[in-house]
Amino acid sequence: MRGGSLLAESVSELREGGSASLLPDIERTLASASVKLGDVGLFAAAVGPGRFTGLRSGLATVKGLALVLAKPVAGIPTLHAVAYGARPAERVVALIPAGRGEVFAQLLGVDEEGRVTEHEPPAHLPPASLLEKVARLGAGVTWAGGGAFKFKELIRERAASAGIEFVEGPEADASSGAWRLARAEEALARNVVEIALRRVGEPLGASAGDLSAIYVRPSDAELKEQWHAQS
Repeated sequence: MRGGSLLAESVSELREGGSASLLPDIERTLASASVKLGDVGLFAAAVGPGRFTGLRSGLATVKGLALVLAKPVAGIPTLHAVAYGARPAERVVALIPAGRGEVFAQLLGVDEEGRVTEHEPPAHLPPASLLEKVARLGAGVTWAGGGAFKFKELIRERAASAGIEFVEGPEADASSGAWRLARAEEALARNVVEIALRRVGEPLGASAGDLSAIYVRPSDAELKEQWHAQS
């Protein structure tokens, strides 16, 4: 992006060896935008929560580029980027699949200008636990992200059992007291960049060394190691 204008965007399916395809994807996107790597003034990346391999390889790549080119880099929480796409929403539950039938989720707020406010820290939990927690909030909640679409029917059923209307589509509005399902987004890259551009000058990761991932839960390898240590 340059200012508020989108120059190029590339969407790729996550696949085995996905980290190896990242640099070619970057090169292809730069070529599409007629921009050289050295022309980039700010790098931005989603920092999680999410897949461990994707986060580690993605952040390592962005760190390397920023270090070599001596350019600033901004780390944007992935769930913030999800909520940003559902703006405005006083209460938005941003959720993405976490594997094994669970989700990464966070209760956030986002205003007309795209400023994201954290109402709670991100969590890793089963959808049923999340639904019980959100049901206690009552009506007027927006659901957003891949996890919301994956578990849409569970959300619909829980809303019905609580006597709350469930609405979806581009014209859906949670302010009426319903549970609203925000529109699906193919990718979060543009949201990540727009949030980063709004935060330029803030101490959110001005240098590559400050960029770190939000994992929320230990990796499977770490959990296995902890289990062996305790047994």
